[in-house]
Amino acid sequence: MLKLTMEPEMEQELKTQLQLESHEKECAMFRELVHGKLDALDKRMWRLEAMIMASTLAVVGMMATLVMGMN
Repeated sequence: MLKLTMEPEMEQELKTQLQLESHEKECAMFRELVHGKLDALDKRMWRLEAMIMASTLAVVGMMATLVMGMN
């Protein structure tokens, strides 16, 4: 009788363990997907930052040229 009461508990434990492993695999795939997207966004933001810096330098340079030309 003791054996019969233990089997459902072990079966439930095994089922829970399999669900946990499945969930961990799914999370690992999701983590890699998110990491790839974050890397792409990081590169994109770096390019935007470089373009903003270049345009700021161009505007400052044009302003300096205008100020020097007025004298």
